[in-house]
Amino acid sequence: MIKDLFEQYPPYHHLVASTQLVLAMFGMGIVTHPRDFVELVLEPKPMITGLLYQLIGIPLLTAALVYLIPLPPEVVVGFIIIAAMPGGSLSNIYTHLGKGNVALSVALTGVMTLLALVTAPLIMRICAGDFLPPEIAMPAGEIMKEIFLFLLLPLAAGMLLARLLNEERAHSFSKWAVRASLIVLAVLVVGSLGSGSIDFSRYSARIPLLVFLYCLIVQVIILRGSLHILGFSNRDSMVLGIESSMKNINLAVLISASLFGIEGKNGEFGAGVLFVLLLYGGVSLGVAAVPMISNLRHSKKAG
Repeated sequence: MIKDLFEQYPPYHHLVASTQLVLAMFGMGIVTHPRDFVELVLEPKPMITGLLYQLIGIPLLTAALVYLIPLPPEVVVGFIIIAAMPGGSLSNIYTHLGKGNVALSVALTGVMTLLALVTAPLIMRICAGDFLPPEIAMPAGEIMKEIFLFLLLPLAAGMLLARLLNEERAHSFSKWAVRASLIVLAVLVVGSLGSGSIDFSRYSARIPLLVFLYCLIVQVIILRGSLHILGFSNRDSMVLGIESSMKNINLAVLISASLFGIEGKNGEFGAGVLFVLLLYGGVSLGVAAVPMISNLRHSKKAG
């Protein structure tokens, strides 16, 4: 019976991915307030720097990586999709737990999410076009539609609902939406693994190691550069490092599911892309925990 369920999973992969993203963004929208964006006006330098990191710095670093190191095309596309994504809602949670600048984190996530409507398909078209299967063109319009329907609309709906509820009920709704999104995420991962769509034996240990080093290098360069070269505070530097390394993997998985799926002619290619995305999502949780814990300790010492 379980085997039959796994065999029936692939056609529902896109539905599961979109449901997970909608729930996650809806939950984030409920606890996002327009006043959080006042930080843009009061302290613009860290905000502008964070946008430049994500719009220019990370795509250039990723392009250099995939062109200098020979990699399977599906792995390259996975890295490019990651580079094109805005920060995810978990970056805001990590910032809150690590006593970072929550307003800056929320503002960066929100603005990059809006910009992703245009920048994500543009970055993917420029950097990943040469690595796609011949029969697949980068459908910028389709990507923009999915970002709008499954990312921006749920975020706006959550913000609207928060205005209609008291703070206690709003936080309760947000928690349940996020919990539901995690359950659906578990279904996505288990379904992908159980259906045989993701084959860990297909790649050597070099790919997981490269994913780990890529995530670590992005975070260290941005965090240390912001702290020691640009002179930002520990709170702001931590945010810039975490926002740059903790991407919205939910959206990345949805785009991968829309473009390739995990069955049919491009199923094997899509499974390779999904392997990189899920692996990066797990790795980024551990890598981002280091500056979060470090800044929390620094805050406690500072009183």
